[in-house]
Amino acid sequence: MSDTTFYPLDHLSILSIAGSDALSFLQGQGTQDYNRLTSSGPKPGAFCTPKGRVVANVWNLPLASDPAEVKLVISASASEGLQKHLKKYIPFFRGSRLADEHLHYHGLGVVAPNTGEVLDDWFGEGEQGVWQRGGHFAFQLPDGRAQIWLNARADDYEDRLERVEAATVKPNEAWQRLDIEAGYAWVGADHQERFVPQMLNLDHLDGISFKKGCYTGQEVVARLHYKGQSKRGLSRLAWSGNTPPEGPNLFTEKGQGGEWVNWQAGEDGGVGLAVIKDTEHPPRLFLDEGRRVELKVLE
Repeated sequence: MSDTTFYPLDHLSILSIAGSDALSFLQGQGTQDYNRLTSSGPKPGAFCTPKGRVVANVWNLPLASDPAEVKLVISASASEGLQKHLKKYIPFFRGSRLADEHLHYHGLGVVAPNTGEVLDDWFGEGEQGVWQRGGHFAFQLPDGRAQIWLNARADDYEDRLERVEAATVKPNEAWQRLDIEAGYAWVGADHQERFVPQMLNLDHLDGISFKKGCYTGQEVVARLHYKGQSKRGLSRLAWSGNTPPEGPNLFTEKGQGGEWVNWQAGEDGGVGLAVIKDTEHPPRLFLDEGRRVELKVLE
């Protein structure tokens, strides 16, 4: 399909949770309802500290149910921190195995007029939003894009890479810009344990279950949902020029205005996702402390 564009997903990685009680383990750790995951298909989610702060956010992909296998797509820089966090709890679930599979999979983003047809062509018909064949897997994102994860140990791995190289390939930064435009943030190592899930808009992305029961950090997350409202939230911002942010903060006319989560700057200008105060009525915001580059809040 000549109108298909691929993007290397170098900024993302894969963790695997598998085993006879893998879903029970995940149910007690993540914000997603893993008991409905196999029937609902891929869903976003997060893993939190007991204080409700996000260690990492993920895409949860159910690949098997008996025994269970769930792949977690995660920011590569956050992977080590999440593994350390989960290893504190997984010894209590002897039927669960946690594996770092960043060396085993090659991630590719896909944009096409009909990505479902592309995935059918590559892997055959999907089931519950996941396509699988020969150790490879893929899933479609809510905005129509897709992610393909090629198993580097598969016999046809090189053949599939040649197929990608024969198509249009754009840089990783272009895919990250598409994630920003879609409003999907990735928590990296620099932002671990800084935000509650609602600050990342996960409650509006079906990334938090408020009915599933207890999990690590659940009390704080639920209290914020039922008894209050986060004073900070995620906003999409844009600016003219290819000037990058000076550091982790953006600014108001009076002081600090928020914190960058992800951003990209290039010839087409800059776009980013930031956690700011009062997302409904934000003040004037600036990229730099000198207030020379004004930011535009996007809907």
